[in-house]
Amino acid sequence: MLNSGILSNQHQTDMNRRTLLFMFFNLLLMFVLAIVTACEKTEPAVSKPFVALKTGEFTADGTEVPVGGKLTFGITATEGSAPLTNIVIRRVADGIVSTELDQGIYLPSGGLDYTFRATKSAAQREEWHFKVMNARRDTASVTITVHLGEGSAYSPINHYPSLIIGMQHNTGLPQYVDLRTGNVFTTETVGGNEASVDMVAFVYFTGGVMSPTLCCPAYSGSSSVTGHYPDIAGWPVRNSTLYDYYTSDNDLIDPADFEAAVNDSLLVQAYKPGNVSGLCKFMFTGRIVPFKTSDGKYGLIRVKHADTVSEGFMEIEIKVQQ
Repeated sequence: MLNSGILSNQHQTDMNRRTLLFMFFNLLLMFVLAIVTACEKTEPAVSKPFVALKTGEFTADGTEVPVGGKLTFGITATEGSAPLTNIVIRRVADGIVSTELDQGIYLPSGGLDYTFRATKSAAQREEWHFKVMNARRDTASVTITVHLGEGSAYSPINHYPSLIIGMQHNTGLPQYVDLRTGNVFTTETVGGNEASVDMVAFVYFTGGVMSPTLCCPAYSGSSSVTGHYPDIAGWPVRNSTLYDYYTSDNDLIDPADFEAAVNDSLLVQAYKPGNVSGLCKFMFTGRIVPFKTSDGKYGLIRVKHADTVSEGFMEIEIKVQQ
């Protein structure tokens, strides 16, 4: 009986020791985990971008606008947890979708504050979709509807029958064009007027030919404007003009219609945003190209003469919204 009691006491002692060791190791594990957790960096909360439309002087949801009337949208957006990288604006007019703007941007902070201008089509109903995306590919969007109002609001135009400008190596003629006013500037006079310049012309080899080409100061593609006019790289403002090259390449505008245009009806209807660029090639004599300036003015350029050498010149005729 004595031996049995001793064994029982020994067994109890061993169990107590194991219990204490178990508790000790649990406490040690909890302590280590607490230290590791404290040392880990706290991941910042992820926030999504946000986009909204301004009110007041801007076109509002449900507005009725006559054909040819002006549409002005004020877009504000915040970037969320990553820089804003893209803005897309689409118009759905009686079920037909057109991308009015699809532009890469890079705004790491401070958000977006952007004004977009357009002209009301003849569609009974237009839906306007505005979407932004950040570098995480998070998106935000907002949609409004504009209805067709009564009457017509087509506006008068400015007409500049003949502007003569030099190609990139012609130093005897002005080379910088303000499409809205018809003013032209030389290398000596453009200083202080950079924000007024919408277009330059140059010649380069592409598609197997020497191509008379129109380009805007903001264009940065494979045949960048700064490759022919390097001073533009340092301008404080570089305007973005968009040319409807598809209409020009396929001669879709009848010269007689161009000559008869006395308001902006043809100018607005001719511009198709689905095939536009800041550069327009193959602007040979007789070509007509629709364009849209950075401040939303629609217009047409007709080429009256175009040389195919870089020392040559181009004569153009412009019709543009006032």
